[in-house]
Amino acid sequence: MSETRLVPHPREQVTRKALTVWVAAVLVYIVAITGRTSFGVASVDAIERFDVDASRIAVFTAVQIGVYSLAQIPTGMLIDRFGPRRMLVIGAVIMAIGQITLGLTTSYSVAIVARVLIGAGDATAFLSVMRILPYWFPLKKTPTFTQLTAALGQSGQFLSAVPFLALLHGPGWTPAFLSLGAVGLLIAIAAADAVADSPETWEAARKGKDPDAVREKKL
Repeated sequence: MSETRLVPHPREQVTRKALTVWVAAVLVYIVAITGRTSFGVASVDAIERFDVDASRIAVFTAVQIGVYSLAQIPTGMLIDRFGPRRMLVIGAVIMAIGQITLGLTTSYSVAIVARVLIGAGDATAFLSVMRILPYWFPLKKTPTFTQLTAALGQSGQFLSAVPFLALLHGPGWTPAFLSLGAVGLLIAIAAADAVADSPETWEAARKGKDPDAVREKKL
């Protein structure tokens, strides 16, 4: 029996479902950039909260960037093995846990662990979105959506510099980072619902079939 084929197929024409998948995935990337840059605006507050000097605060950024860089190749392998949707959601949850931990702790060492989690979760976002694009959009449109993804992701810097900073200087450290973590969890739930590895896995899930079986054939 031949496979049911979506009409129009997303790899031939941009569809509403493809845009929904992309927007949900990009939101995770925006949250990742927000989390990545949030500590830059919080460094002065961090000196007081963790009772350390500026040189030790610089370790937070170094740890996050180091973990992010080292995780790139393993993350790519995990995306190949488990699919971009699963890794995108797991990464978003890990980032959220890191932000919540950072918001609650006053321990320098625990805060470093929190930044490790944020860096590890961050590593999944852009790679997962890039893996999704060729399966949900015509190849001639993929470069456009790649550039849009990168551009929209940078709005996370604005979010960390304006609304997050307002929370930090208003309600305070804990509400600011807990809010960032809560938003991350909500976006993870949205991505789990809206994102699919490919049109074929999405169609299989709608029909009650195992999407992983389809993914292994298609991805």
